[in-house]
Amino acid sequence: MASGFVRWKSHVDKLLRFNHMTMTLSAEPFRISEAGPQTGRQHEDHHFAHRSACATLTLQYAFDSTQSFPEPFLSDAPQFSTAFEPSLSHLPTVLFLHGSSPGGFDVARWVAGGLAHAHKLRNPLMPSRFGTYSVYNVQERLRQPQSRSREHPGASAPPRFAVPMPPLGMLSISRPGYLESTPLHTPTFLAQAATVAQLVERLRLSSVHIIAHREAAPVALEMAGLVGFRRRVRSISLVDPQLARPALARRLADRMGMLGPEWARTRAAYNALARTADDAVFLQAVAEICGPASVGEIKDDPALAQLYEGIGVFFSNWAARKPGVLADSLMWARLDRRAWRLVSAPLQCITTSTRDDAPADSDALRREEAARAALVSTRSTPEFARLYGSGRLLFPLERLCGICLQAMVQSNAALQSLPRTLHASREIHRALLVRRLPASDHGDHTVEVRIAVDNQVRCAATSHALESTEKAPEPWPAAAAAGKRA
Repeated sequence: MASGFVRWKSHVDKLLRFNHMTMTLSAEPFRISEAGPQTGRQHEDHHFAHRSACATLTLQYAFDSTQSFPEPFLSDAPQFSTAFEPSLSHLPTVLFLHGSSPGGFDVARWVAGGLAHAHKLRNPLMPSRFGTYSVYNVQERLRQPQSRSREHPGASAPPRFAVPMPPLGMLSISRPGYLESTPLHTPTFLAQAATVAQLVERLRLSSVHIIAHREAAPVALEMAGLVGFRRRVRSISLVDPQLARPALARRLADRMGMLGPEWARTRAAYNALARTADDAVFLQAVAEICGPASVGEIKDDPALAQLYEGIGVFFSNWAARKPGVLADSLMWARLDRRAWRLVSAPLQCITTSTRDDAPADSDALRREEAARAALVSTRSTPEFARLYGSGRLLFPLERLCGICLQAMVQSNAALQSLPRTLHASREIHRALLVRRLPASDHGDHTVEVRIAVDNQVRCAATSHALESTEKAPEPWPAAAAAGKRA
């Protein structure tokens, strides 16, 4: 029994050592005044300016894409390449910020594996290890399949197929103080947000979708409030957000939870979670940690069962995670919500409930109202969702990833509708600015010049013989007539 525990402990150490990269960053990437973080117009000078070249820290991260995401989210094979693939910087990236219990890049990578699996299920042309999904197997017919066309009364409505999604980048990090990430000298939510923003800048990522769990929610909001960075944040999903200082009893319980030897925690995780997915003891432990709904996910999908089999790693190496937990408990004394007023990215707040399909959950309702009151100062209108069947520490992975993926799709659709609206308005203005040159300058032909509103002059020459000089010229497109009537 002891030899099995030693082998499992050595295997866990390999998993935490072989599946990440590190980057050295400046400890003070943003200038902070003595009065606190700058907001508003004074915050414009808040760009990535180094305050001290000597103060550095190390940040642990893992960067993959949904196309090349490994089936076991943690591998015991060493990585010989220490640099990330430059082509990943052009993909829409999802940034995962873990909470305190459990905390580390392995927890964020577990969520990234669930989102990569949900992305493969949503993309019908993406093959999977456990089967190939065809576009013909996921077709969706219209809501009224018995509707008939007027031109062809005997024909039914055409089927509607699922639209393939582009690949996503998965960025999983260990927040400062967790595992191999260096703790900050002055632990604040703004300092953590500035450090993570500097990592995104060094990786040359154009945009990120942030998913934050519990204590990492203020860090995500601080990142969305940085003027030098906030335009890169496309959406924010907060899972059980802790947006206010915990009560005294909660803080004392967290301090008492940090006591105890490391081997006792690791041995308890080994006894309950170092088993296969069909073991009754393992299913009972997963139901307590991730919720009873996760047991159904394990039995229904082999890929999700493989992801759940690796959660025992989260409760190992407690000595390397303890500085981060202590820093999170100290940051609440310096919580400042002034930068949250600059948050304009789409917000989604997901509140979990330990009960299964029980609307009358007083604890979940209380946490949802507290999050609603804390987010009232933001510029965006947050949307709230309830996730039932969760555990005391984590959540059902497939359900959460489905909600977050749908929120990202909706945010992208909202961003894509804005250029369409601007394009339509530009077409109307271009139609109104059509000018006709005299026909005598070009013989029997005319040249129509369209002046664009974006300071670009586009000329389109149309040759047609004039039937009569007294006849009114034909309009340019149909939009021109609509523009004249307007």
